[in-house]
Amino acid sequence: MKELRDLHAMTQEDLAGAAQIDRSSISMIERGKFAASVDMIEKIAAAFQVGIDEMLQPGLAERSRKRLGK
Repeated sequence: MKELRDLHAMTQEDLAGAAQIDRSSISMIERGKFAASVDMIEKIAAAFQVGIDEMLQPGLAERSRKRLGK
């Protein structure tokens, strides 16, 4: 998720605001200290403008990099 967040030039605070999730939860998810709920995954996917199924598939950051032309 951090790589995807970086591709979108978002801070943890930006993502937290866009997804309406506490920033500390974003941090813990990125560090593998917390498993995101389905509701959180839904909100994070919406913030990145991807579907939930795409969010859960391996290689999302690479696909996003190509889509964003980076």
